[in-house]
Amino acid sequence: MAVRAKGKSRVASLDPIELIASARRGEPVPLVVVTGRDYFSRDAILDELRRALVTEGFEVFNYAALSGEEVSGSELADQADMMAMGGGCRHLLVRRAEKIREKEVEPLLKYAASPAPSSCVVFVFEELKGAAWTGLGKTAPGLDFPAPRDYQLARWLDAQARRLKVALEPDAAKLLAEISGEDHVGAFSDLQRAALAAGGGRITRKTIAEIIARGRDTNVFHLTDAVMSREPVRALKILRDLHEGGSTGYSIIGLLESQLRKFLKMRAKMAGGAPARGVVQAESPMLPPDVKSRLVRQLETFNERRLMDAFAILRVADRAIKSTGSGSELAHMESLVWRISSL
Repeated sequence: MAVRAKGKSRVASLDPIELIASARRGEPVPLVVVTGRDYFSRDAILDELRRALVTEGFEVFNYAALSGEEVSGSELADQADMMAMGGGCRHLLVRRAEKIREKEVEPLLKYAASPAPSSCVVFVFEELKGAAWTGLGKTAPGLDFPAPRDYQLARWLDAQARRLKVALEPDAAKLLAEISGEDHVGAFSDLQRAALAAGGGRITRKTIAEIIARGRDTNVFHLTDAVMSREPVRALKILRDLHEGGSTGYSIIGLLESQLRKFLKMRAKMAGGAPARGVVQAESPMLPPDVKSRLVRQLETFNERRLMDAFAILRVADRAIKSTGSGSELAHMESLVWRISSL
């Protein structure tokens, strides 16, 4: 897996199998840069690397996970220079490394010039930008985990199934890949649902077909998507399915209110001059591109006036449910969903 930066090779590539094997031999790669949008494969490899590096029972002494915002370059270098306790190696993991402040990068580059041979420091970049990427991207070898393309998804699903320790038949993987396109996040979610449905048995094409037949539009997150996309018919169908499944009006109102507040916050950033697409990227960087595009359209459609109208409708529905009880809850929720979806 080679690290790539917008088409330009920035660092030497590492093989994840050899990276982990060298860690098990007590010969860790001192610095590693990790990039890419396949978070499932990435985190599985990082977990395996941690287990290979850190002696069991000594994690509190030899392992630390940090976020880029809290990194002090000199302190991180000092930690990496310390000897590991109980054998094994020291392992420092820095997520969101693009958030490392510019003034903290120089001590890290000094450390990178002569790293401790018994430590492994991993920098995970969600975005290829910032002073740390400029410096470390030219210095440290790396791993890239690109999101699978549609023609790669069946093979990718097979690899994820092995990590989950479930048996996925080839025809089942192909069907799920065909349905999912390039939405590997949705495909993984469906794989997990299929594993539960199979009850420890093999996941067959029939298992996948039954999961898909029940539809992905069966949770509260898809309800908010339908409401904010102004699709009242779809929203009502999802609402009724949720009601039959036992979801309460209060939980649905709470989720809708949370989404509306999130939209208000993002609209405020837009009012300050930020484009909708940039606001969505900053708020939800891990979402698939098609979902981000939907959010951008929703954000552009629901201006502040519509959002305040939606809050008023939520308050009316909340009072109505409290005063009339659960017997007429569905009717109130249907009115709520239809009215907000039709704004």
